[in-house]
Amino acid sequence: MSYHFPPFRNHRVNRRRPHPRRPAAAFELMLRPLLLLALAGILLLGIAGCTPSLGASTRGWGSVAVADGVVYATTLEGQVYALNDLGPDGVSTRWISTVPGERGFHGAYNSPVIGRYLYVSGIDGFLYALNQPAGGGPVEIAWRQPQIEAEEMAPLVGSPGLDEAGGIIAVGSEDGALYAYNAITGDSLRWSPFRTEGEIWSTPVLRNGIAYFGSQDGNVYALDLETGGVKWQFETGGAVVATPYIHKNLLLVGSFDRQLYALGLNDGQPRWQYEADNWWWATPVSSGRAIFAPAMDGRVYALDENGTLLWRYDLGEPIVASPALLERGLVVATMEGKLSVLRATESDHGPAQEIASLTVGDAEIKAPLTSLSRPATVTSEPPDSVYIGSDDGKVRRVQVRSGINIMWCYDTDEKARCN
Repeated sequence: MSYHFPPFRNHRVNRRRPHPRRPAAAFELMLRPLLLLALAGILLLGIAGCTPSLGASTRGWGSVAVADGVVYATTLEGQVYALNDLGPDGVSTRWISTVPGERGFHGAYNSPVIGRYLYVSGIDGFLYALNQPAGGGPVEIAWRQPQIEAEEMAPLVGSPGLDEAGGIIAVGSEDGALYAYNAITGDSLRWSPFRTEGEIWSTPVLRNGIAYFGSQDGNVYALDLETGGVKWQFETGGAVVATPYIHKNLLLVGSFDRQLYALGLNDGQPRWQYEADNWWWATPVSSGRAIFAPAMDGRVYALDENGTLLWRYDLGEPIVASPALLERGLVVATMEGKLSVLRATESDHGPAQEIASLTVGDAEIKAPLTSLSRPATVTSEPPDSVYIGSDDGKVRRVQVRSGINIMWCYDTDEKARCN
């Protein structure tokens, strides 16, 4: 099994906090549990400055977004899909559109964001605000940024972050900058962009006028969206590509230094940190009391609000996709395609339990799992499903009740339902 990731071009270790091991040994320790020769080769190419084209060796993350009974997906062939979720009756094609553009839309690694428009961060380096067509036919571009095409456009890897109430959308770029725009008009905010010293793959989280995000320069930033000033900045010991998660008054974010950090939301001061045996890529989720955090060492860690371990469960395969929390349990996907449901207990009494599992197919799962957060229709059952995109071009709705089963599957290659 080979692992296809966009290449690192600025992976560095915090110079102010040197690792006690010699650099080569520390690097081998991080790689050994997961990345093997394929990913190691990609990383070495990135460190050496030899950068393959983003998306040249993979079909993408397979991310999806869901709202009001419609599932949205993009492909690296340049299509945007809207699928009608019919629940037990399956799935149908609502519309398929090719996004027009001078260079051509090459798709997206991470999921679209749904607001006034359908916002898509493109591998071609553009942020698109799309008007959804009433039927088939081309998607209309409400606006696109940047307005002027440069000779070389840095890809946008993470999803955009949307503050719909504040009317702001922001996205990080491989050029190391965070760009922010008026979500309706597409006008750039007067301070935009804000530049860091490393590529930004992290999806920014926008809350109360602040953008929280990580950079491959090893820092976590809290940026004032009105002024563009840094409210606070916290330096970790490795690249930060994970999307932060807000849990009450804490910002939870993992780093490639193998630490999961709980930072004060208002001041950025560390409250606690927890070390895994490999990198943190997936975003944690919270039940309100317990925090469930998967790491690339293949384990899921359940922590209390003070960072104390409640339990951990080893799935034996690396985890990149962010999990989803349903009433039945915690749904976790390994990168090699295994979907597991863990009993999401909030105490340290007894070991964690895997109550159901399913292998979804011969495909890698790297995209965040998207839960059904609201009924698709007025007669719909309570949320009990997750939507999974994978790099084989398929989108699946998986239902979790007494067991786990694939409710429907859609193949974007065939433009039809699949088994």
